[in-house]
Amino acid sequence: MPAMRYLKLCLQLIGYTLTETRVGRILVFISLPAIFLYFYLQEPDHTPPIFDAQVHYNEESWRLVSVKAVINTAEQLNVPWLLVGSVPNEGTLRLYEADPERVIPMFIPQFSREDRESWFNNAAIQQYMEKELAGGLYRGVGEFFLFDGQLNTPVVKRMVALAVKHELVLHARSDPAAINQLFRMGPTVRILWAHGGMLTPPERISEMLDRHAALWVEISHRDVATAGGELKEKWRKVMLRHPDRFLLGSGTYNSSYWYQFRYYLGNYRGWLKSLPPSVAERIAYRNGLVLFSLHDKRRDNAQDFTTQ
Repeated sequence: MPAMRYLKLCLQLIGYTLTETRVGRILVFISLPAIFLYFYLQEPDHTPPIFDAQVHYNEESWRLVSVKAVINTAEQLNVPWLLVGSVPNEGTLRLYEADPERVIPMFIPQFSREDRESWFNNAAIQQYMEKELAGGLYRGVGEFFLFDGQLNTPVVKRMVALAVKHELVLHARSDPAAINQLFRMGPTVRILWAHGGMLTPPERISEMLDRHAALWVEISHRDVATAGGELKEKWRKVMLRHPDRFLLGSGTYNSSYWYQFRYYLGNYRGWLKSLPPSVAERIAYRNGLVLFSLHDKRRDNAQDFTTQ
């Protein structure tokens, strides 16, 4: 008898026993409470904690996803730190005012989404940036879009100067050439490379990390894992070479991404388990704390991830 036919017959026999016989119905009746209790008590794995280094609460999101929903979900999913930059910046301030311990505010040099491709040539943006960064609230500038051939402007030069002056992190969605130019403009500046350059291959990212000691990489929306959830070998290699330079991010550009927030975190936690615990802990949250000079206030009362 072919194997598939045999399996089909077995399943039919089991189904008949459970639904059509007295003994089967009793077994189902007895087992249902235990099954429901198991799923009720089963807690999803929300370790390690995650420093989310790519969060947006843009206007189209706050119209559909409340501040309370964002903060409560972050709390539930063990995301103690949210690096937030929004367009307009009001979205960032809404989250920060609700939970200043969790939200790390970043200033985006735009008035609206329409400024994304031209902000670096807009004198009004420069004045806006000067005023906002002088207040001392923001921990960095970005995420901003800036590519090769767009950097030689007064606005960009002033942004880099302000980042150096106020010790701010630049969160740049840029190509490798633009990253190199930013470091030439401000050799002491710290840069968080958004989406790992988006299309930049991991081998090139590794070369850039070798070259620039003050470069970190967040990998939101990068295809780092296989369809089965396993970390791809090229990404594993570069992460093991630079375990102190990678961060994670959810990239919540609009409301649809907020609805997938749990999926992104679960995916990260899945492949983090395949890395050495100390490396997984760094990538999950320690690198973010180092980059932004933050103290982990949870550690006095929380178990270290490496001991789990």
